[in-house]
Amino acid sequence: MRYLPMRRSKLVGTEGPGSLVISPEGETAVVGALDLWFRDFNGNKAKNIEEFAVNEPRLKSILKVDKFYTPPEFRKSSANAMEVVPNSNLIMPLMRFPRWHYCSSCKSLRELELDQTSVYLDCPKCNTKRYYKQVPFVVICEHGHLSDFPWRKWVHRDENTTCTGNLRIRMSGGTTLDSWRIECEGCKGNRGLQGVTTSSNEKKTSLLGDTLNERGARKYTCEGERPWCGEEQEECSAAPVAILRNSISVYMAKKISALAIPGNYSENVDLIVSKIQSPAKYLLRTNLALLDEIEKKTQFIRTNLRFELKEEITDQDIQEALMYIEAGEEYEYTDEELEKPGLLIKQKEFEKLASAVNSKELKVESEWVYEEDVEYENNYYKPYLERLSRVLKLKETTALYGFDRKDYKNNNDYSSYYPSLYKDYDSSNEKWLPVNEVYGEGIFLQLNLTKIEKWEGSDGVKEYFQRYLQRVGHIEHRDDTILKPRNIMLHTLSHFLIDELANVCGYNRASIRERLYLDEGQAGILIYISAGDSEGTLGGLVRLGLQEKFFHVLDKAKNNAEWCSSDPVCTELGKTQGQGVNNLNGAACYNCSHIPETSCEYWNLYLDRNLLIDKKIGYFKD
Repeated sequence: MRYLPMRRSKLVGTEGPGSLVISPEGETAVVGALDLWFRDFNGNKAKNIEEFAVNEPRLKSILKVDKFYTPPEFRKSSANAMEVVPNSNLIMPLMRFPRWHYCSSCKSLRELELDQTSVYLDCPKCNTKRYYKQVPFVVICEHGHLSDFPWRKWVHRDENTTCTGNLRIRMSGGTTLDSWRIECEGCKGNRGLQGVTTSSNEKKTSLLGDTLNERGARKYTCEGERPWCGEEQEECSAAPVAILRNSISVYMAKKISALAIPGNYSENVDLIVSKIQSPAKYLLRTNLALLDEIEKKTQFIRTNLRFELKEEITDQDIQEALMYIEAGEEYEYTDEELEKPGLLIKQKEFEKLASAVNSKELKVESEWVYEEDVEYENNYYKPYLERLSRVLKLKETTALYGFDRKDYKNNNDYSSYYPSLYKDYDSSNEKWLPVNEVYGEGIFLQLNLTKIEKWEGSDGVKEYFQRYLQRVGHIEHRDDTILKPRNIMLHTLSHFLIDELANVCGYNRASIRERLYLDEGQAGILIYISAGDSEGTLGGLVRLGLQEKFFHVLDKAKNNAEWCSSDPVCTELGKTQGQGVNNLNGAACYNCSHIPETSCEYWNLYLDRNLLIDKKIGYFKD
């Protein structure tokens, strides 16, 4: 496969190991396994990948891996022999997939190699060079395998066929697979593709697995291929599902993120920690690990960071910073704490966001606090809120720990996903995961818990939400924490705030994200930008966090929630049968409350405008 430009942020997400990426010309390739990363054009391993190391103690303690690395950027080697460019010519491994292509003229099928670069090939039927197109679908299974469609087995209705005749596609017109028919010129067999992508999640069967073999009751099972590792194959008994190669179900990234939280130390200590953990200081960290005495380490830090540390920093500050880093490396969460890792990560974040913080990686300024405002009666919204803070700077670290195919699974056993990212996981000396770091800004809004509890305890809200729970009781939820009136209301409010902020802050909606704090004793929303460089973003969102501007934004967001262009249908469906996937939404649809799914923590599910603005049960109904 030829080389493609790729964004580092997508390599820790939708284009991670095992995913399919599309070139500008429409060619598809699969991203290689982690143990194939950090290699140059000739397959040689990089010597100093510590340059790309990232330290995030909280994520490391939860995921229990040896290291985190950011995907390498491409650096062209210098033509000057005296100039050495470290980690030059590093590329991401890409394999051509699906391998089956068909001639653009005669429609003859042909299987190419994973490393095939050109698709202009000599066609045996046309006797000339032709352009070969990739077939439009692949085969996946619930265990994460990815295979080519078994064209030869399908047309002969036998997985053990020995016929080697030339296969051709016959198209009868139309844009669906129903118009495709496969013919074998050797035995004259033929078969259509009608309904080939059909599957049943409940019965765990598929039309491909049930009907490929015409004779006998033997079902065709997944072939266990792992093309992102090369010609790898393993036993698998799952039902194979044919699916379009650009479908979202082909690759669902499993990610976990955390905001950088400063230690309970002074600003000087946090400054030292950030300098030592900087990706550019990998050589300093390597040499620091060779020293055994704290005094030697202290002197080493003071010597090597003499131009970057403040004059007033003492030896005690340096020693506290070193102890903080070592404690973060060694800390282990208990199994009970790890049952809900998302809440565990957010617990400390909520404490910091609900206070004033001024550190290198997190800067929070309280803009308005309910208890300190004696004139709250003059503002309609102030009794409903507890705190408004402006987050002038934050750093978010996102780690990719695996992926699902076909269906998204609610599984907190992170280590069970790691082998799928590697070609040979057991033989890897260092277990590591790819991460991405971004700096941004945000607005933190905390609602009044006393007001929420009073609203949530009202008879109207209880009755309304009980009907909702009965409607979705049979669904296996990814996170049961959100199944409370306050949390669905808070999630819906977040979406309308993002929509209104995008209209006036200068960033598009896809650049703005939400982070919800829904645990006991929490009722907070962090709306933030995570698309900036190492210097952060431009301040357009933080500026709207000023008290005189934010309440106006909140007012417009509430007014927008009161009406949908699909009303009264949207509102009525929300009260009766629900909307969206598995009817998990109430009064919420694409015309009112949906935002880009990359901006939402719950993929545009668990939303209901009625809990926000309904005249009888809405939080803002008074």
